[in-house]
Amino acid sequence: MRHIHIESGALRLDYQATAEQAQNVADELGRNYAEFDLQVRIDDEVHDGLPALPCAELWE
Repeated sequence: MRHIHIESGALRLDYQATAEQAQNVADELGRNYAEFDLQVRIDDEVHDGLPALPCAELWE
């Protein structure tokens, strides 16, 4: 499991996802939403209280 952090201005989202799902989300956001100045970070800082990526199965 990986931690994915998505940030743009005041918007800050943190989820846990598989490595594949996290990378697919990061790739998609980078390709299609660059004009929104999104920052996406993937790391190993997963903890029990971190919610699962919504609709995670769509990113496999």
